[in-house]
Amino acid sequence: MRVLHLTASSFFGGPERQMIELAKTFHRENREIETLFVSFAENGNAKPFLEEASKAGFESLVLQNDTPHFWAATKELTRLFREKQIDIALLHGYKARMVGYWAAKRNRIPCIGVSRGWTMENWKIAVYTKLDKWMHRRMDHVVCVSQGQAEKVIRSGTPKERITVIRNAIRTDRFLELSSADHRQKLEQFFLVAPKFILGGAGRLSPEKGFDLLITAVSQLREEGIPVGLVIFGEGFLREPLQKQVDALGVSDSVCLAGFTDELDQFMPHFEIFVQSSHTEGLPNVLLEAMAARTAVIATEVGGTNEVVVEGETGLMVPPNQEDRLTDAIRTALRSDSLRRSMGENGRKRVEKNFTFKAQAESYWELFQKLKSAIQREQ
Repeated sequence: MRVLHLTASSFFGGPERQMIELAKTFHRENREIETLFVSFAENGNAKPFLEEASKAGFESLVLQNDTPHFWAATKELTRLFREKQIDIALLHGYKARMVGYWAAKRNRIPCIGVSRGWTMENWKIAVYTKLDKWMHRRMDHVVCVSQGQAEKVIRSGTPKERITVIRNAIRTDRFLELSSADHRQKLEQFFLVAPKFILGGAGRLSPEKGFDLLITAVSQLREEGIPVGLVIFGEGFLREPLQKQVDALGVSDSVCLAGFTDELDQFMPHFEIFVQSSHTEGLPNVLLEAMAARTAVIATEVGGTNEVVVEGETGLMVPPNQEDRLTDAIRTALRSDSLRRSMGENGRKRVEKNFTFKAQAESYWELFQKLKSAIQREQ
């Protein structure tokens, strides 16, 4: 069986890592599956993802046609499906679904939409989200990364029987041999005076991540005399407004917008707490990473977050968009070293038990077989 992943990768992040690790797991499990990765060029930004896929031993290609030449991209992909004898297409994101659907139909190939979550950060994204909901209803099947996202997809009109929940996974061995002293020192060097407690945040600097609430929470804690600092890794169009907020609150010595890093795995074990302050999520990879690194987490109860975090056991949960509740949770966790340690250890155990790539691959394998049988019956 030849499976093609189509995406529009603008950087090597969580979704890209999920795709590659799934393919690696199929290979390790000796499943009869060959995987091919294809991405839109995204102005050259797809290169890191495709290079990582190639290094892992998988064929990786970039489409020569991109926005706004969707018709040309569809024809190119149609030829590619035929030449590579693709059996199933996994389509990640609205652009991949919009182009991949028509190319798959022309080749009578089943297409699976992988639904990670929707955002409404501006009018343009809102239009794309509306289009994506329409495309979901045309997929042969939709994989949702959380039950919360599945419920959204059902409400948008996709029949329940064409939806399967397959949660994100994590390779915990990524966090087994990490340099403790070096990366803690690197975190401390983001500040003129290293604080006692360092909080972590990571993600695209866009409205749905709620980093403005997290910055406000840190400002409040600093006013109370709590020696806390915050490092946020990530890039996005809100960098300038967030930096202005930091300056206006007078916490430029306590909050660092550190930009993108490819060392998040190494930094993760050295935060006192990792905080997710999002207004919306699918199933956040970064929380799985924090828990795998034995780092205590605080997260807003959105999307599939409550399918990852067990309140009071592996982390603390707060309602979204309530900075006072977020501040209270951070304060509570900072007051107790034992609470943070126990949440970190319990989080690691939960990830090892429930979020493995072996289980994820088994679920995908069963879905592939189901679709293959349906095609055979039609023929």
